[in-house]
Amino acid sequence: MRIKFDNKDVDLTLGRVSLLDTDPTEVYEIRAKTLQVLETLIKNRDRIVTKQELLDTVWSGLIVQDQVLVQSIKEIRDLLGASTIKTFPKIGYRWVVEIDIAETPTQGVLARNSVWMTIGAVVCLLFSCFIYISLYAGTSSQLPKVAFLPIENAMPDKLHDWVSIKGMDQLSQALREQSELQVSAVDDVLLAVERMNKGSLSPEVSGPQYFFKLHQILEAQLIVQTRLTGYPQDLQLHYTLHSHLGPQQGVVLAQSVDEALNELTNILAQRYGLATQSTSEHYYSAFSNQAFAKGVNAYLQRDYAAAITLFRSALVEQPDMLAARRYLAGSLANTYEFDRAIELLRGSLQIADNSQSQKEHLRANLMIGYLLINWPQGDDRQKELSVAQKYIAQAKRLAQSSQDKLFIAYSYEELGKIKRLQGYFSEATRWLLAALDYHQSFHGRYGQTAALIELARIAIAQGELEEAKRYFSDAMRIADDSKAHPNQIWVLLAQADMYRDLNEQVIADEFAKQALEIAYRADSPQLIARVEAWFAQVPIHTVN
Repeated sequence: MRIKFDNKDVDLTLGRVSLLDTDPTEVYEIRAKTLQVLETLIKNRDRIVTKQELLDTVWSGLIVQDQVLVQSIKEIRDLLGASTIKTFPKIGYRWVVEIDIAETPTQGVLARNSVWMTIGAVVCLLFSCFIYISLYAGTSSQLPKVAFLPIENAMPDKLHDWVSIKGMDQLSQALREQSELQVSAVDDVLLAVERMNKGSLSPEVSGPQYFFKLHQILEAQLIVQTRLTGYPQDLQLHYTLHSHLGPQQGVVLAQSVDEALNELTNILAQRYGLATQSTSEHYYSAFSNQAFAKGVNAYLQRDYAAAITLFRSALVEQPDMLAARRYLAGSLANTYEFDRAIELLRGSLQIADNSQSQKEHLRANLMIGYLLINWPQGDDRQKELSVAQKYIAQAKRLAQSSQDKLFIAYSYEELGKIKRLQGYFSEATRWLLAALDYHQSFHGRYGQTAALIELARIAIAQGELEEAKRYFSDAMRIADDSKAHPNQIWVLLAQADMYRDLNEQVIADEFAKQALEIAYRADSPQLIARVEAWFAQVPIHTVN
């Protein structure tokens, strides 16, 4: 089938887009799974197609994250125009452009050959399995050869653009130095990935078959897939180890990219080879747990029901896993079960303190205070804020004792917020300016936006609107410079709050609409949902 609209001719059979107003005609290929998404949307263009329906249709039988669908939607919009598909937050997508439909001449021929193509594919897959088993059987008595894929960079800024290839190279070099494991050359891996892409194969599209192919091409028994996310000074490196045992997941929590990469190298060296040195024990026991790692993935996708189940499973085996308790508390809080979340966090504070749990105790104190500040539960608000202040003050003391500058800054911000809510504006300003001093020392400057927004709110409370606008302007400039979409949205929504409180609803809506445009541009369901919450006038806080 072929469709035409505007200046585009799309052949859904061959997976090609032709631009009719160029001379010569420009032709672009559509990735296989993206083509299936496009076909499904066009065939059902009279209705909204839910995200789950698209995932079930296109990635049937595979366990994948929503991000694979988001990526395909982005590719379609890049090829065919941003206005072709409308996003319905938390629901799905719909094709919205009028099209002309024509059958392709080759469609009948392809249909007649489909049976033979299917048989051929099965034979190829069986042959691939045979080769893979042979390769592995021939080397089972040796240390496995390891290949690192390029790191998927999911950081919300431009500061980490270097991570994908340079981080991959750093992992490869470090593992060679720390163990006797053989590691595939970076150039060989990049060449293999390029070859796979030309064959329309990707991890999202082909699943296990993709890694079978890589095992063959690279003759590597262990393929390491990684994804970096989080915020500067508070990073998560998610990893999946693909071997004959099947995929095994884990997460490393770290303050810097180097620390995260070193920790993963140490884990691999100790698990698969004879390590020559040990660099860190940072969160190894907590984050090596498979159920916990899957729970963190579900948490980041805001699938809190699944996350709660997975974290509880992890805690059955290791009841004192403080990181799992914290994430479980965060999942409960995000489903408005605040009392249970606070009870769980208070229980974490009773678990014996040691070098590994100190930071978790810090985080537990900070999270309890955060919940009490942002979600009032009792009738006596001042008493509630005083209780929150005690927990934040304890978090501050723990952060100062370990010289954790990021969490010192976080503690100062929350103390400033408490003082603002109590009406002590001068004291609040001192705490927030101190937090800014710490954030300015970090490479990721956009952490300053939270403190600047709080300073703007103090100015608003004192009727100093021009001063508030100046703080908002500074915050937006920093967020823009860093290309940090979440921070841009927080600044815009804070300004929208200001104008809504001033009963200037039209101006407030304009700021919120700008925030929504950024969320759509980022194609992030999470950010879209946060802005939609502003329009619905429901709380937009989340626990991170």
